[in-house]
Amino acid sequence: MSKLAKGFVPVSLFIITIMGVGCTITPYAREVKKKPNGGVVALRSGYTPEDRSKADSIMRANCAGKEVKITEEGEVTVGTRTNSQGNTTLDPKVQHGGFVGTPGSTLNNNTISETHDITEWHISYDCAAHDEIKTNKKKKN
Repeated sequence: MSKLAKGFVPVSLFIITIMGVGCTITPYAREVKKKPNGGVVALRSGYTPEDRSKADSIMRANCAGKEVKITEEGEVTVGTRTNSQGNTTLDPKVQHGGFVGTPGSTLNNNTISETHDITEWHISYDCAAHDEIKTNKKKKN
């Protein structure tokens, strides 16, 4: 094996390893509201099982040994994002003194804007003692 090939293999493995580590996704969940007996946790709209697991651990930690009872969950609009694209051109048909862009030239402006909602998945929950959950199940039957 040549010296070049021997040096190439370790460098290639290093780059592949770094790329693999860089592509891992960190689970995302955040506390939106924390109350003594519950709260709200937010996830990305297209959340992964790892995101949901992190949300579950946040809720369990806040409930400190009590049962977590999910009261409501769904998509919530938390803002908007506007994307604009513009294009300005000079009309080459209008020229004064042989120069494009001199006074009297025509500018054509085109702008397109789109506005989209920014959404998250919110989970509202309560912390209930084990006895409360058993009592509520009996009442439903």
